[in-house]
This record gives sequence, structure tokens and C-alpha cells, in this order.
Amino acid sequence: MTDNNRTKLKSLAQQGEVRRKNGQYTDAIRFFTEAIEIDDEYAWAYAHRGAARAALDDWEPCCTDFEKALSLNPNYGWAYAHWADAHRSHAIFTLGKADTPAEWRDQHAVIDKGIDYFKRAVELSPGSAWTFAHRGAAYTYKYWLEVMERILPVFAFDRGSPQVPGTLSTEGSDAASQALKDLEKACELNPRYAWAHAFKACLLALIAREQPDMKPGLLAARDCLLNAFLLDVNKRLLVDRAIAKLLSCARTFPESVAAGISGVEKDPSDVVSRYFVAVGLKHMNDPLAPVVIAQTRTILEAARTEIDTMLLGLDELEGRAGDSSIASMRKRLSVEAIALVAFDPTWSEIRERPLPQGDQRAPRPKNG
Repeated sequence: MTDNNRTKLKSLAQQGEVRRKNGQYTDAIRFFTEAIEIDDEYAWAYAHRGAARAALDDWEPCCTDFEKALSLNPNYGWAYAHWADAHRSHAIFTLGKADTPAEWRDQHAVIDKGIDYFKRAVELSPGSAWTFAHRGAAYTYKYWLEVMERILPVFAFDRGSPQVPGTLSTEGSDAASQALKDLEKACELNPRYAWAHAFKACLLALIAREQPDMKPGLLAARDCLLNAFLLDVNKRLLVDRAIAKLLSCARTFPESVAAGISGVEKDPSDVVSRYFVAVGLKHMNDPLAPVVIAQTRTILEAARTEIDTMLLGLDELEGRAGDSSIASMRKRLSVEAIALVAFDPTWSEIRERPLPQGDQRAPRPKNG
């Protein structure tokens, strides 16, 4: 390889990684691909392109990239760890579409495969707080799958009668215990690891959900989230709404409202925080609760129409929109949704379609 190609390769790798970390995944993939075109045995570029593809849940190409990276470097701990985490995120992404016993079991299989890769990553990188934290997250998700089957019979499928809530022993399941060990190990390796503290709070809340008295466990989860919040000096963790949710479940409504208000102040579009502010005020018998509930309802309904319009936009992009017209949509559009239709190029063709005969408007008479 020439010196010029080495310099270009390094530049492409750096540019790709900066974009991957900034969430610019398609650009990152492009830079990593250009690097691979220069050196098709560049394990680092394959692994990092796999991680960028995993963030988009571009599943099969993601797995192909990680397989290639590990074939070139069988002891590549980073690749094992991030391929493992890709299994976790893929299972989460696809769970919502699982509506048969086989599809539900597939989610268990995917997360178990990811945990296997995490075990290898820990062997290769025993001092990596990231690896322990994300394996803890994988075990947390595995435990969450178990919890859903116990508390919501619809998720039990053909596994037999689910247990009733509140029957789990205080020791919890193997998945919960392993998740807690891993998250605590991550915090031990990096005491200022805000993400690990936040995920530990999620786990504690799940465990609390299955105890006869949820409140002590939920408050412990709250304290863990507050610790994460204090450690998050760059304010990258949006934990306010999670804290509001936990505190509401624990029925400590004044603190839940305060956390929800903090979430809305940081992100006015945070409808979950707004919802728990309304819930808390109502349970506190606050005289302004009816006004806040009415306002929250309006905001949620507006958000719903905007989301519905974006879903129709995706149908339009994929050629599945049929003969819909803006005229037929207009009665259920919020201001934000109207702006989408007016300015989003997705709707350029449908904007030009003639109105149905019944929607034609007679011209306004001119003044004077």
C-alpha cells in the first residue's frame, strides 16, 4: 500500500467514526465502505461499518460485516461486543412485530445469541465497562421478556399459564441476577458511567414490578436514575421522563410532577413527561389538573395526527398510499401535520392531484 493510500485510509476511518458517533450512520457507512475499497482486509472498518448498520437495524449486512471482521481478526473483542449489542437492539426493534409463538421465541433466540457473543467479548476485554454494561442491558431485556409473559397473558403464547404478578421470589430470575451483576461491574470499572447507572435503574424497576410491595424497589430505581442524572454532566441522558414514570408508579406524585416538568423544560416535545405531569396533578387533587389534562390531551392528539401523517408519508414513499388525497385528510390534521404536508417533498405529487368532485371550491367573489 502506498503512503498516499495509507493517509487516505486513515482519513476515511476517522471521518467515518466521527459520523458514527454523531449518529450520521449513512455517511459513516459510506466512509467505511470507501476505506474497505482501499483495503479489503481492514477488520476495523468492517466492524465499525457493522456497528453503523446495526444502528439502522440493517440486519443481514450488519452481521456480514461483523463476520468478516472476526474472520480477519478472531480475537477482536470490540467486534464481538458490538455484534452482541446489535443482537439486543435487533430483538428490541423487531419485538413489536412478533405476534405468533414462533416469532416470540425468535426474540429469545436472538437475545441469547447476543449474550453468547458478549461472553466472548468479556473474555477478550475483561476491563471494558462498556461491554459489562451492555451485557447487563441484554440480560435486562431477556428478563423483560420473562416479565411480559408473566404479567400479560397475551405474551405467554403456548408456554402454558403465566404466573400471576407478585409471585416472583425476592431473588428474582437468573437473567435479572446476571444483569445486576454486570451493571454493578460496569459501575465498579467506571464509577461515573451514567448510562450504566440509568440502565441499572430500569432493571431495578422491572424487579420491583413483580414484588408484592413495589414502592421500595421503585424508589431505589429512582435513586439510581438520579445518580445517573448527576453523573450526566454533558446532559446526554434524557432520564427525566423515566424518573417521572417510576415516581408515578411508586405514587410519589409531587416528585413525579417535578421530574416531568424538568423533562418538558428540556424537550417541549416530550409528551411522556407531559402525561405524567397531568397524572400526578390529578392524583394530588391540584385545582389546575383539569386544565393541564385538557392541554395534554390536545398535545397528544396533535402528536398522533403528526405521527399518522408521517406513516402515510412512508406509505407514499413506498408506493402504498393508494388514491388518498390531501382533501380527505385535512379534517384530522394538526398544525404540525399540515406543515409536513405543505413542505415535505414526499407529498409533492399528492399536492398536485385534483380534488375529488365533492371537494371543489367555488372561487371567491372579488372585492369591489
